[in-house]
Amino acid sequence: MDTYSNLPIGSSVRDKNNVHYRCSPHQLPPFMKCLSDKQIGFVRKIGFESILSMKDFKMDKDLTLWLVDKFNCDTEELEFDGGISIPVRPLVKFVLGIPSGPIKVIEGLHVDDALYKQYTWDTRGKNAMEVAEEMCSITEEEPFCIAFMMAILAIYLAPNTSVNVSRSFLGAARQVGNLKQMDWCNLVADCLFKGIKDYKKSDRLFVHVKGCVHILSVIFIDLAKHPTLIVPDGFPRLSVVTTEMGCFTSKWVVAHPFGSFLPVRCLEESVYAPVRNNMPNGNTVEGVKCSDSQSNTDALADQFAITDTDQNNNKHPILAKLGNARTTHNTSSSPIVDNVVLDTPAQSSVAAPSSLTEHIIFPTSGVQLQSAGPSDEPHSAQIMDSVQVPPDTTVERRRGLLLMMEKDDRSAKKARVELSGSGQVKQAGEVTIKMDMSLLNCSVCSRPIKPPVFECNAGHLACYKCLIGLPYKLCQTCEHGSGFGHIRSLDAIISSLTVKCHHDGCGSYVPYYELDDHQSVCPHVPCFCTELGCGFVGAPQALLSHLIALHAMPVHKVHYGQVHQLRLSVPRPRCLLHGQGDGSVFLLVMGVLGVVSVVCIRAEASSWPQYAVKLQANGPPPPSSVEGSILLAMKPTSSTRPGEVAVEELPSFLMVPPTYLVGSGASKEVSLDVRIDKM
Repeated sequence: MDTYSNLPIGSSVRDKNNVHYRCSPHQLPPFMKCLSDKQIGFVRKIGFESILSMKDFKMDKDLTLWLVDKFNCDTEELEFDGGISIPVRPLVKFVLGIPSGPIKVIEGLHVDDALYKQYTWDTRGKNAMEVAEEMCSITEEEPFCIAFMMAILAIYLAPNTSVNVSRSFLGAARQVGNLKQMDWCNLVADCLFKGIKDYKKSDRLFVHVKGCVHILSVIFIDLAKHPTLIVPDGFPRLSVVTTEMGCFTSKWVVAHPFGSFLPVRCLEESVYAPVRNNMPNGNTVEGVKCSDSQSNTDALADQFAITDTDQNNNKHPILAKLGNARTTHNTSSSPIVDNVVLDTPAQSSVAAPSSLTEHIIFPTSGVQLQSAGPSDEPHSAQIMDSVQVPPDTTVERRRGLLLMMEKDDRSAKKARVELSGSGQVKQAGEVTIKMDMSLLNCSVCSRPIKPPVFECNAGHLACYKCLIGLPYKLCQTCEHGSGFGHIRSLDAIISSLTVKCHHDGCGSYVPYYELDDHQSVCPHVPCFCTELGCGFVGAPQALLSHLIALHAMPVHKVHYGQVHQLRLSVPRPRCLLHGQGDGSVFLLVMGVLGVVSVVCIRAEASSWPQYAVKLQANGPPPPSSVEGSILLAMKPTSSTRPGEVAVEELPSFLMVPPTYLVGSGASKEVSLDVRIDKM
């Protein structure tokens, strides 16, 4: 009997030979290994570096289709025996490690004919494997990134029923500058869930399961309970979970008849436990639903709108329509605020400055967001192809929100749509406003407010975490105290408001209330030169170039998992280690009394990726009477000021005996074997 006969696959007349899927994670690593350092830099810049470290994983059909059957399309959960249900959407980010920004990925955006034909073969989409092969030879950034996105979407992230690329993604893929700010995680989840739903509804004999079904296998392997299955920690999970683990779980599933108890862990007991509180849930922010383009738009229009006033002083929202240059009054509709982007100047890293000029983007529903970034130009120069608010505009607060009105001419239009040279309106408008950022602060902790947001009767705002700590949950700012109510419309706006990280080279847009947290772990955090008297400050990669060019510090390329033979001398007790694949920078340093250690040059709060270091000091070669070696396994300390680190005070260091130092006088040196593993 076929062992698969115990695994239901939807239709009673189907067998596994009639069911197919195109998701092929094992096909990507070979292409990633062919990329040059320059191309790897492009991938890292758009936020898809997790694909570079993806482990080889060959999909098992038995396991995959069994998990598809376990998936509940209504709740979006994997349902296992024992009453354990695992939500899949929040885990996508931690499985894939791809961007989950504030910009919705829109399919079917218009592209020029030349680009469309480039990905067309005989009226159909071009073969995805051919696109991947051609990608490896492209050296220019924009065409490479487009090819990269089209290939990984078709092969892995959002595969369809064929082996061809889906040209509906071209419009999004060509916006290379915004790829890192787009919500690819929700796109992948939507494609997978729709694919499973279509599969289960289909009564056809031969059928494909669309979407990234690999996600289900990774989640199950992470949760499976078995004493001989040891799953390492680390994120993203696709860089940890391997084919061997998948084969083990597949054999176990096939060997156990359907209906028997399947031992799986709940999330609190799994590798996802440390990040459980940070899990997104579609449009849900910590249990509170946010508005999107299809819901609660009236509430958003009422609370956050650019209004116009007619001759009778009646206010109307203005809807900037695409495809023409008119502003239209409409009393039943209003601008739909999917996302708000704030570009803050560099000095805005301190929470809630008193008053700043911000650039805020209001994308129209169904339109891809385009951010022009901050501008120092006068207002008169900021009108090209954008929606503008005149300079004599005030910002008022109503129930914790913003309302824009002109001071003098109340009959004038508050928004203008400027035509580009082609006569077409661009897909996103830019409004420059001046606002007091303290309006977005919690009245309890004085920090940027974080959804869910609550408001007392007097209009004082509070975070939920602060609210539960108040005596009787009453406002302490009010004279006699008052209760709080949940303001869902404000949740939607606060959740859609993002700020650009001011660290040079980063360019990430993060929720306003998470700016401090992001900057504390940002990979582009400013790091200080190791040399006394030098005032250079820059990102780790910039510091690496600086130390090599200006201070002639030796540097060694490090391949993770390989042993490298190095030497440190008393006159030159430092050298740089440059990690290949992710560009991380380490400092190998020898302190006084012959102690040796490794420091990772990055933000102190960074916890990912994690590294393990093995240092081995070797005794002098024959004919010396000293033999042997000393080994230390350690986790390197992270620091933005590596030159100020006292090696003797680090948590881990290798003590090198004086007899291991070779040479005479000040030229003595030690032979070291160094291995760094990326966890």
